[in-house]
Parts: sequence; C-alpha cells; structure tokens
Amino acid sequence: MKNNNDISSLIKKAQEKKIEPQRQEIRPIKNSILENEKIFSLYMPEEVLVELKILAAKHNTTIKSLINGAVREKYGL
Repeated sequence: MKNNNDISSLIKKAQEKKIEPQRQEIRPIKNSILENEKIFSLYMPEEVLVELKILAAKHNTTIKSLINGAVREKYGL
C-alpha cells in the first residue's frame, strides 16, 4: 500500500500548489517599411525557392529584394 500512499501524497501536493496561468504576449505584426507595400503570396517549385535563398545569401539581400528587382527589370516597372 506504500505505492498508493505515495500517489495520494503527490496528488495532495499538486492540488495545494497554486500555479498561475501564463499570459500570452501579443505583439503587433511588423509594419511594412514602405507604407504602400501589400502582402502577396505565391507558390513556386521548392528547388526554385532553395536557389533563391542561396542567391539571396550570396548577395547579402532578401528574397523579396531579388524578386522585386527581377520583376522591375523584366517588365520595366
């Protein structure tokens, strides 16, 4: 019966201990650097995304900058 007594004492200790619930911290989403930017999502082949990540790292830039620059250059925007 020792095992049953141990469990009972553990349950009693747990019930006596008051645990304060954690509060969730709410942070605002980062605002765009430019006020006129909009979020845009697209699907692309995984291998293209990997190559873009590598290219961005090599040029110390972001994928966003690479894509924006390519679109502007290609279409004269």
